[in-house]
Amino acid sequence: MARISFINRNNPLIFYIKRSLCTQAIKPKLQVTLEQSIDQALETGQYKPRRHEGRLVTGCVTVPTNICNAIVRSCKDHPLKALVSEGAKLDNVIRSRKIPLEPDELRKKINDVRHQIGREFQEKLNVEAMSEEQITYMNSLVESQSKKKAKQQIYAWKPMVYDEFKSLQYLLGRSAQEFAALVRILEEIKQRDQHFKPRSFIDFGSGVGTGTWAASNLWKEHIFEYVSIDASADMNELAELILRGGEMNKEISLRNVFYRQFLPATATKYDLVLSAFTLFELPSRRNRLEVLENLWNKCDKYLVIVEQGTYAGFSLINEARDFLLKQSKKTDESCHIFSPCPHSEHCPRFTLDDGTPCNFEVTYNSLSTGAKGVSKANKFLYSYVVFRKGTPTGDQISYPRLVRPTLVRSRHAVCRMCSEAGSLQEIIFTSSKHGKNLYRCAKASKWGDLLPIKIGDES
Repeated sequence: MARISFINRNNPLIFYIKRSLCTQAIKPKLQVTLEQSIDQALETGQYKPRRHEGRLVTGCVTVPTNICNAIVRSCKDHPLKALVSEGAKLDNVIRSRKIPLEPDELRKKINDVRHQIGREFQEKLNVEAMSEEQITYMNSLVESQSKKKAKQQIYAWKPMVYDEFKSLQYLLGRSAQEFAALVRILEEIKQRDQHFKPRSFIDFGSGVGTGTWAASNLWKEHIFEYVSIDASADMNELAELILRGGEMNKEISLRNVFYRQFLPATATKYDLVLSAFTLFELPSRRNRLEVLENLWNKCDKYLVIVEQGTYAGFSLINEARDFLLKQSKKTDESCHIFSPCPHSEHCPRFTLDDGTPCNFEVTYNSLSTGAKGVSKANKFLYSYVVFRKGTPTGDQISYPRLVRPTLVRSRHAVCRMCSEAGSLQEIIFTSSKHGKNLYRCAKASKWGDLLPIKIGDES
């Protein structure tokens, strides 16, 4: 036994170490087990760990060739190379957008700036010794400098107006990445809910039609009605032109495609309802919630909401998530979050309030237009939520979701997950502790995948 007589027991460092050891001893250990059916399937060699049920393998998403050809024909009256460059600039603007301030928030920020400038003047000048004319002049200076500083500090939200040229910019600068994100989200629905065969589809804020491209790519033989809603008539015309192959005299290969500038007032319900990259275009929280309520009422099965993978975009998704959960409770309507959350509790990432968004990454190939050489692979971050009306089916709904890239290290893998309990978990998987199959599944899982495990406290 080692001698410890030389240790000073009054040393605060020793007390800290003892306290830490006690805390670790009290903290319950997690018991992590692989789903039994998957463990058996791996043992019998039915599939390999990198193909387990939670893997959402989409690879590098590419816009279909017929769509790319239609895009080139649609831009034939404009210099394609210049459009690509302008599209990249518009993409940067859209990625940096922030949520419009509410009127009371805007007034508060302006008043804070005005008070700050006023205090700075008062500290430099002797106000009591000034005449009324001097005070009036000083107030005018405070007001002018306050306006100037407010313009520099406060985000000035403005609606994006899409005319013919800006619609083309959007097409070349945004369509490939938006299509990739929507394919990734909708493919998960198709993979996990194989009985879902939508007959109708509505896309609010449809833009150039990326939602229709993605939905028809997966369920073309089932969807009998496509409804695209966009406030810009130029966007609608461009979206229709692309579906016609870039020539207006050609027929659309899809059945019953309709374009509108406003949501239909009828009570018609649709199997698949989509709102992608649209909430930023609404001027206030009230407008956003009104739109969400209308979309919810038009949804019969799935409602998909997608935004930028920035913290602002994530905040809008969380706002929509909380609102729709409350709406379902008010109406006693059976529904659940299908993805990405494995729970219906408050978002643990948003609760942390550390400025880190819950987002996911998709790899996509840039548009093959011939204007910028060979298409290359790019990364795109997005945030989203998918609601499904009805009660959840199957156990996969409760599997933890990987919310950050898996860290594969020597003989261990670190997975950061959002769990069924509504909390963020970081688990270090090893073959010796968790078994060969679970370790290999964890190591093969990617950001955004589901990990088919059960997490509980050791008894």
